[in-house]
Amino acid sequence: MALSKEKLHGTLCVLAAGVCWGTTGTIQAYAPPEASSLTIGAARVLFAGIILLAYRLAKKGPAFLGGSWSKAGVFWAAFGLAAYQLTFFSAVRLTGVAVGTMVAIGAAPPVAGAFGYLFFREKLSWRWLISTLLAVGGCTLLILGGNKGSLNVSLFGVLLAFCAAVSYALEGLGLRLIKGKGPYDVIAVVSFVSGLMALPWMGWEICWMLTPRGALCMALLTVFSTILPYTLFTLGIAKISLGAAYTMGLSEPLTAWFLSAVLLGESLSLIGLTGVAMLFAGILLLAFSKNA
Repeated sequence: MALSKEKLHGTLCVLAAGVCWGTTGTIQAYAPPEASSLTIGAARVLFAGIILLAYRLAKKGPAFLGGSWSKAGVFWAAFGLAAYQLTFFSAVRLTGVAVGTMVAIGAAPPVAGAFGYLFFREKLSWRWLISTLLAVGGCTLLILGGNKGSLNVSLFGVLLAFCAAVSYALEGLGLRLIKGKGPYDVIAVVSFVSGLMALPWMGWEICWMLTPRGALCMALLTVFSTILPYTLFTLGIAKISLGAAYTMGLSEPLTAWFLSAVLLGESLSLIGLTGVAMLFAGILLLAFSKNA
């Protein structure tokens, strides 16, 4: 049976958001050497919030800030977005890119599915479970396939990576709690509040942003890996379940792999290519489900 127009729109928005997020690593690879991941994560959220809020104020005036806003929704979405920047990059620093990414991205769909069930009574179908297992398993193999050295497992790093997964899921939970507001208004307010939360983590070593190379990288990271995907995600998550949204959001590592292969000349082993196939199969299985 065909997807409804609303669910198809939501599915395409979330998939597109994942594709945009997948550009982050490639763009970051071209940043100046002195640009730390933590500073980049905090800065892109802060700049996105300032730009979006300024745009909405110029277009609609302060009136869009009025009316009934879910304070809990804004807080949890903003907190999740800010906390992800700190926990994920700290986890990667402690336990390595492979382990940190596997735990943070792989744990997010089950956590989001649990949130959807607990807070919105969204059913977790067998199709979602199979799709999630395929996608998460594929994501794990993809990351392992691209890992050239031995894995460095830090218990505290793994804990931080899981906190990153919870933070990521909290973004979606908060966004679902905000009702009756346009997606551009929502992401403007959430990004700005999140940027203020992340401000202490940005640090003072920001001179690299004033160079042409640094400014271009920050502009691309702000627009293509923050503003655009979070707007698309906000549009999509209102139309499909939390669990489905986060499983299809795994189009992010799929995009990251493609860009790293094409633009950075990185290659994958047979394990990594098997992971790509599994990840792609899991996303497609869920994308064409009318109950997503």
